[in-house]
Amino acid sequence: MAHYYFHLDGDKFDEDIEGVDLPDLDAARREALRTAREMMIEKIALGLPVTDQRFEVCDEFGVLLFRLAFKDVLHS
Repeated sequence: MAHYYFHLDGDKFDEDIEGVDLPDLDAARREALRTAREMMIEKIALGLPVTDQRFEVCDEFGVLLFRLAFKDVLHS
């Protein structure tokens, strides 16, 4: 298991201080995709604009592993 942090970057930067244990990088990508979709659905349901947000996923050492732009979620 590895520990991953899902920082939210958009209108403001929201640092994930807890993180989550996941089996591997592919699981972290799936989690980022699932969470981004849920967040977008909540905003749409509330009538809020879906802004240019993205996850910056880092490992336990703070190394950036990948970014997932919410706009890319619509195409996957």
